[in-house]
Amino acid sequence: MKRMLTVGITYKGESLDGVEIENLGLCQPGVDRKRSAFPLYEYDSIIINPQSYSHFLFGTPGEFSDDQGELGKLKRQNDDYDIDSAFLAADRQKEMEAALAAGTTVVWCLSEPKRVNFYGYRETYLGYAAPKVAALVTRANLLVKKGRRMGTVDTDSPFTRYYEVLSRAGWTLCLGDEVEGYTSIASTPEGYSVGGRVALGTTVGWLVTPPTSPEAENQLVRDSLALDKADSSQERYHGIFLSHTGADKPFVRRLRDDLLARGVSRVWIDEAEIEIGDSLISKIEEGLKLSRYIAAVLSTKSIDAPWVKKELDVAMNREIARGQVVVLPLLYEKCELPEFLKGKLYADFTRPENYEQVLAKLLRKLRITG
Repeated sequence: MKRMLTVGITYKGESLDGVEIENLGLCQPGVDRKRSAFPLYEYDSIIINPQSYSHFLFGTPGEFSDDQGELGKLKRQNDDYDIDSAFLAADRQKEMEAALAAGTTVVWCLSEPKRVNFYGYRETYLGYAAPKVAALVTRANLLVKKGRRMGTVDTDSPFTRYYEVLSRAGWTLCLGDEVEGYTSIASTPEGYSVGGRVALGTTVGWLVTPPTSPEAENQLVRDSLALDKADSSQERYHGIFLSHTGADKPFVRRLRDDLLARGVSRVWIDEAEIEIGDSLISKIEEGLKLSRYIAAVLSTKSIDAPWVKKELDVAMNREIARGQVVVLPLLYEKCELPEFLKGKLYADFTRPENYEQVLAKLLRKLRITG
């Protein structure tokens, strides 16, 4: 049985086999035992939407959620609802750290900070129970918008269906600036981010624009649960970018044709994707963004090629940020490997008689079986 905690959103869809969903808040049990969540490390999945103080304290919106003076009115309603009594930030933060260390999937929703001076300045970002995430949102320049259209969505991400729902229901919040430790998975047509992966030490979490309809809430829950299903999420595949130099085109063309013929959905090489009039740089950047893996075709000519170095630099930065394998070295000719690739296991295509055997290994890495 998988246990999921939803804070600030409510799942109202069909029951999910093998899943127990608890819609609770982060208040202390002594303040409201019925509405208080268990320690965060007891859950397999967590979604937190701190849209208001009531959202994250009690799990659902309250009568004062839309009021700028929400904290004062909560305290007047019940003295125990004083923010300092109801919410022990340091305690929940330690629970969150333990949960992430144990592999809990955590999804935070973007929210407006609703900063108020209530015996000191407070922000709804307290509800993240993760200061690094709150700081990231602050640095990334949160923008309040009203939109429906999506720009680029990484179809290898687990939230593709969620963004499809939002393209109908609409979205309201996005991040205007790129920041270290955050990799966007979905953007608006003008390039703002509406969701992405957050690097937290050796683990990762997710930050998404909040749901704007019951359908969107339900889909966010379903997509978040799919993250725990390691087999199915890891088997999903989209795109491989073949980074190479022009001198190796014959081999690259053959490899591309063979990968496509054996079921790989998209294999990106410049000549197949760039048309007359296109910007070379922007098209290559688009190909890198849409690809799950970047395969470096290594030869005596490619290791010193400026374009290959640039593409690999982008790929390695993404690998570090994601905390998962992105770069796949493909050795076409015997050569001195770049220093940062020496620790990686490579596919050795240097012997023509072993081509089919090595191709099969590459296909298994791409989750394509014969």
